Amino acid sequence: MAELAGLFERIPRRAKGMLLGLIAALSFTLLHTTVRYASRELHVFEITFFRYFIAMFFMLPGIVNSRFEIFRTRRLHLHLLRSVMLMISMLGLFSALTMAPIAMVTALSFVSPVFASVVAILLLRERSTVSRWLAVGAGVAGMLLIVRPGVVPLSLGPLLAIAGAIAWSVSIIVIKMMASTESSTTQITYMSVIVTPLTFLLAIWVWKWPSLQLVPVLLFMAVIATVGQFAYTKSFVYAEATALMPLDFTRMMWASLLGFLVFGEIPDLWSWIGGTIIFLSAVYVTFHESTGRATSSTPVAPDGEACQPRAAPACVPDKK
Repeated sequence: MAELAGLFERIPRRAKGMLLGLIAALSFTLLHTTVRYASRELHVFEITFFRYFIAMFFMLPGIVNSRFEIFRTRRLHLHLLRSVMLMISMLGLFSALTMAPIAMVTALSFVSPVFASVVAILLLRERSTVSRWLAVGAGVAGMLLIVRPGVVPLSLGPLLAIAGAIAWSVSIIVIKMMASTESSTTQITYMSVIVTPLTFLLAIWVWKWPSLQLVPVLLFMAVIATVGQFAYTKSFVYAEATALMPLDFTRMMWASLLGFLVFGEIPDLWSWIGGTIIFLSAVYVTFHESTGRATSSTPVAPDGEACQPRAAPACVPDKK
């Protein structure tokens, strides 16, 4: 382990960030694959609960070491709003993963920063430009190419993925509102502390004890989600968003590969075309905001964790 740490330290700074970004992309795709696998036995409500409940144990040492100072805040109402929107987003995303191919859900998840740009214009009075609205229009067009309403039957899975992306976009905006006063650690802690009991209240209505064979899967789900969050957050310490953003598209490749190997899914051409258009529009929104003006906004990782404040205003979600 020490040798790996020493090797990592010798890597150039930007390369470190890009390596962590690639690790995060793979980690979040593995998380989605695990959710899809676990859904064969457990309801999505339970899966979401276990994802946050188990991860809470990784956070306890930090909470205790801070002597609970980590909970100090004057913006509890925003933490509550952010956590509720994140929970809705996760339930939508995880439910979509049980109904639609992983590659399709991944492609639709790229639209969150695009929606967040619209919410920022309408609620935060951010600058509205023709090019920004064209990027939004391109993102919506890519989304329609994937679902193709009127051409193919509109199923519930893609609709839930889109609903989850919309909820995630609101969560992104709330994080931007808190970025000037709340650290990412405080936001993440409140997120877990609030979402865990809320999802438990949902899970008890469909409760079923997981089999012994599924327990390692649930543990892996929590671990890989934590790894992904850590890698994604730390990547913005070493590299700027404009260097990291394109790497997130590797999630589409991982989703296609894992979907085929684990579930025998072959993504259709429209998911790739629509996903590419959505992703490019999200990249433009990120580049536009990061170069157009200075900001203290905090991005969001694909599983709902805040990125470092030095990053650009929008990250690509999952799940994220």
